[in-house]
Amino acid sequence: MPSYNEIWYAARTTQIVYMPRKLLETFGETRVTYNVVSSMEDDDGHVRLRTGLVKSARPLVLTPHYFRQQMLENFGDEAQSYFDHILSRQDNLRILQYGLCFMKQEYSEEVVGGTVADVADQLARVAQDDMNDVRGVIIGLDRYWEVSLMTFINALVKQSAPGNVRDMTRDGLLGLDHGVPVAVRMEIDADFDNCDTLSKAEDLGRKLRDYGLFEQYEDRFYGLYMQLKRS
Repeated sequence: MPSYNEIWYAARTTQIVYMPRKLLETFGETRVTYNVVSSMEDDDGHVRLRTGLVKSARPLVLTPHYFRQQMLENFGDEAQSYFDHILSRQDNLRILQYGLCFMKQEYSEEVVGGTVADVADQLARVAQDDMNDVRGVIIGLDRYWEVSLMTFINALVKQSAPGNVRDMTRDGLLGLDHGVPVAVRMEIDADFDNCDTLSKAEDLGRKLRDYGLFEQYEDRFYGLYMQLKRS
């Protein structure tokens, strides 16, 4: 298990050689291709090249209650109390969640000739020529290359978030409906419309509880549940 200092060093020494001009989609899935170039010990004439895919789901708006329940599960009482304090002062807090999935089935690794800088520069030129591809070129430590990949993904999310927020604000999705983001209301309405089995109803009930909204939808939920139970 790497130490904190090793992870910190791997992150700080990561070089993002090419950041894509096209960012994460606001209303759809994004396929992000990456190239991580690493030097090899005792072999100055070759480098290791890792190529793969990270999928980013459509950014979702979360309720603060869900964030507190799910994301702060392993934090201590002090951190949770601090978050509660933030909630008490900002009733319009919005939180975006990016569903990122590392696609191991679309991952490859090879050893190629050249220096780290030359190989990375060549890959960056190829990426720059394809405006439709969301691709990043990264230089990182061979042993901790995944830390470098996450450093790049974090930078991509930070760069994409302002545009995603603008898009959602323009469409009114970040407005509040009785204290709940409109995007969350729309998501739940869609779940009710698509709920045609008891299994889906169980999932919907869990989501409503996780979001802290079950009481608001209780009558509608139990009406649907009894209807499905009778069918």
